[in-house]
Amino acid sequence: MAPMNRREALKTGGVALGCALLLSSGILAGCERSASRTSNGRLSRDDEELAAEIADTILPKTASSPGAKEAGAGPAINLLVSDCYEPPAQQRLVKGLDELRQRCETVYQTSFARLSRDQRENMLRVFSVEGKKAPPDTHWFPLMRELAERAYFSSQVGMTQALRYIQVPGKWVGCTPLTPGQPAWG
Repeated sequence: MAPMNRREALKTGGVALGCALLLSSGILAGCERSASRTSNGRLSRDDEELAAEIADTILPKTASSPGAKEAGAGPAINLLVSDCYEPPAQQRLVKGLDELRQRCETVYQTSFARLSRDQRENMLRVFSVEGKKAPPDTHWFPLMRELAERAYFSSQVGMTQALRYIQVPGKWVGCTPLTPGQPAWG
C-alpha cells in the first residue's frame, strides 16, 4: 500500500465537503420546493385563457396600443405564477378564477369570455371592491390585477406601444416636460 499524500487527502476532503454543502443547500432545497408546489404551479389551459380575458378587460385595446391579450398576457401570467409566486398565492389565484367562473354562470348563465364588455367590467369591479375590503394577501383579484399589469407592461407591446420606451443606455435628463396625452416613460 502506498503512503498517504497529505495534499491528496486535503484535496479529497475539500471536494467531499463542497459536495455535501452543495447538496444540502442548493440541489436538495430546490427539489424540496418544487415538490411542495401544487401541480407544478402551472395554470391549466382554461385558467390561462381566463386570465388572458381578465387581463384584456383590465388593459383593453386602445387607439394607440394593443390590448393585453394581443400582448400575450395569458402565457406570461402563467409563467409569472409558476416561477415567481409561492404555492399559497398560486392556490389563491386558481380558487379565484373558479369563483369568477361560478359567478358568471350564476349571474349571467354563460362564461366570462362570452360576456359583453360592460358585463365583464362590472363583474371585475365587484371583485375589485371585495379585494380592497379584504385583508392583504387574502383575496385573489389584487394578485390578478398585479399579474395582468406585470405581464402587459413587461411585454414588447406594452413597453414600446403603451409606454414610451427608450433603449438603455441613453442620456439621462432629470426634468423633462410632458405634453398632454404623451405616454409615461417605461
